[in-house]
Amino acid sequence: MKAFGHEVKNAGKASPEGEGNWAKSSFTDLVQYNDGFKTNLIGTPDQIAERILALKDAGADLALLAFLHFQEEVAYFGTHVIPRVRALEAAREKRAEAA
Repeated sequence: MKAFGHEVKNAGKASPEGEGNWAKSSFTDLVQYNDGFKTNLIGTPDQIAERILALKDAGADLALLAFLHFQEEVAYFGTHVIPRVRALEAAREKRAEAA
């Protein structure tokens, strides 16, 4: 696990600032067994969709998710959360075009 943290931090050396996004991160910042609590991706599909957009607004372009009952929960996420994220994004674009 230490090697993983080292390599993630090392990967940023090619970035313009020479350290990358995770250079000052601890291992728990990089990998945390928290069932969604740190990212706050728990709640109703509407709440989760809003929080995904908040992460995107903060600059995140990737979220690693874990599911306890993988097949059922991934299917639920794809059916109930992803369409809400897309609808929220479309509504934002529509508002931006109207402004």
